[in-house]
Amino acid sequence: MGREREARSQVRRRRRGCVTGCLTRILLLLGVAALVFVGACVLGFVRNDPETGKPSLTLENIGLDDKTLSTAQEWLENAKTAVGSLPVLTWAYGVDASGLTVKTLRAGEGEAVLICCDGYTMLVGAGKNGLLTAGQLLLCGVNRLNVAVACGNEAVQTGGMATAIALGKPEYLLFQDSQTKNAAYNAMLEAAQKTERTQLIAADAGLTFSLGRATVTIIGPAKTNHTDERDDGLSLRIDYGQTSVLILGTITSAGERELISSGVRLDADALICARGGSDAATSLELVNAVTPRIALLTGMEPANSVMIRLQRAGVQTLAAKENGVMTLRSDGTTMTVTP
Repeated sequence: MGREREARSQVRRRRRGCVTGCLTRILLLLGVAALVFVGACVLGFVRNDPETGKPSLTLENIGLDDKTLSTAQEWLENAKTAVGSLPVLTWAYGVDASGLTVKTLRAGEGEAVLICCDGYTMLVGAGKNGLLTAGQLLLCGVNRLNVAVACGNEAVQTGGMATAIALGKPEYLLFQDSQTKNAAYNAMLEAAQKTERTQLIAADAGLTFSLGRATVTIIGPAKTNHTDERDDGLSLRIDYGQTSVLILGTITSAGERELISSGVRLDADALICARGGSDAATSLELVNAVTPRIALLTGMEPANSVMIRLQRAGVQTLAAKENGVMTLRSDGTTMTVTP
């Protein structure tokens, strides 16, 4: 009897140990999953859907190092082939095969705008983190650039440009011929020279070129050698059919007033606000001169005064802080925006 009791006791202990071990593993897995989810939220890979309020995964903040760029590019092409006719172009990084697509990428402190038209591509700004920008270009299916534009020489505008140029090898780099040549600026020019494909152009107002069926015009700076070097930065206009977009880059409200006084055409369907929507720019005079239907604020901390000014003017205003990647699309007649 004693042996039987001992045997039954061992069986019960083994069962309890098994149950305890299983519970421990389950709790450990739940704990790891919770840590991964919290980490993803902190890094920006998870955000709440603006309509449902439910959390959803986003790849907006993924950066790729140089060693994995080619692998990611190959994976992307294989994925496109594998999904066949599935609507892969409806996600955040989708680019239309025809028409004009203007997409504001997530660039942290800076600005990066991808323009695609009829198979031709242009990158305006590259943010501060080149790996982040390069990764997003690959997610858009872009591995070659026709044009790169550095609107200013600040690190938040040009810091990522060297990496973007190394990946995209643009035919042309348009830049501000700055008197202040910082490390990011020099790295950008050096990367362009190393490609042996990129032609460097110190652009001036009035320069016009075609990007597919779109016409791109450098509209500023209206003057040169400003006291505030930010106003030396490039601003540009994109016309596609009956629709148009203004990208004002790094200038301040003083530079905006100079554009207005110069008589250059400013009315447009969409406005990508200067300096990400900070209160240093997007003056009431500019809003009245442009009269946009849509305004995009690419900065993570847009000024409330700018948002209120635009909304009072009846402008549909979207900010990257709430909407992430924002996309303008035009068929030549109508321009729409997708947050």
